[in-house]
Amino acid sequence: MRFSIEKCIILLTTCLMAWSLAHRPLLAEAKYMETIWAVVNNTIITEEDVKRRALVPLSEAQKKYKGNELTLRIQGILEEVLNQLIDRQLLVQEAHRLIEKNPVLMEDIEKELAAFLKEAVEEVGSLSKFYEIATKEGINPAEKKKELKDDLMAERLLKDLVYKKVTISPKDIRDYYQSHLEEFTQGKQAKARQIFLKFSSFPNKEEAKKKAEELRDRAKRGEDFEALVKEFSQGPRASTGGLWDFEDVKVMRKDLKEPILALEKGEISDIIQSPVGYHIFKAEEVKPAKEADFMALQEEIRDRLYKEESTRRKKEYIQNLKKNATIKITSGGGGTIHD
Repeated sequence: MRFSIEKCIILLTTCLMAWSLAHRPLLAEAKYMETIWAVVNNTIITEEDVKRRALVPLSEAQKKYKGNELTLRIQGILEEVLNQLIDRQLLVQEAHRLIEKNPVLMEDIEKELAAFLKEAVEEVGSLSKFYEIATKEGINPAEKKKELKDDLMAERLLKDLVYKKVTISPKDIRDYYQSHLEEFTQGKQAKARQIFLKFSSFPNKEEAKKKAEELRDRAKRGEDFEALVKEFSQGPRASTGGLWDFEDVKVMRKDLKEPILALEKGEISDIIQSPVGYHIFKAEEVKPAKEADFMALQEEIRDRLYKEESTRRKKEYIQNLKKNATIKITSGGGGTIHD
């Protein structure tokens, strides 16, 4: 198992520093009341919790959006993260209720923590380096250790009570394949070189057409197409031979792509008119259309179906937890709590 550097730092510094911080109180002190955004049973979720988890998407939103759109994006992100934290807290609470009674499961969780620590040491190389980075990042080891352990317990809960119940049959795989044939079928593909003549470079369209016909005739007589491209084409890749790769052709406009895909290898197209000029293509390489091999795709389809069904069942499981939980959300984190 591989772990991210950030998580390794969090765990290692957690285990090294003997901080005697207790679990955060179930109800916050008065000075924190104004930051409460939700209470799940008797556990609070603060504005700080939400914004810390939302840091990356908030940063990305600020780079992409401005004004009212940015405001709406930020609001949406914060609401989504708050809901994620509520769901997480429900799972964590249920995990503690069920797993803490089982010493064998708790021992497994502790072993996972130890494995995490071992790999962290191996990845960075020294304990002192971890300590140094953690200090710079301002990591609170006690809280991070608890957070990681809670996550491991919640994941174990889902694994035992949700994911193990997911079964994907051969019929499920075959049915999915048959209903998604278009997705698994590879259409014809082609690489092509292009000679492009701009209307704006000629006195009129007739003159441009006359030049295009001349160049196409020369190419049909056997002149080197790439050399003609370099000498006469006014396209963006003319100086390097005007080659458009498989992926380039795939995303071309329909009126240009379809004539290219109608060609066989080495064949030269008719003169194609676009709003800005005339195009002549030569197919350099062609891959015929083919249906993907079902046998080769079975594992991929199984994984996809397993993920979809696991996600559905996880949501269902959390919804059932919510039925027996007391969840209160504040009005914008202002301290007034309501159902």
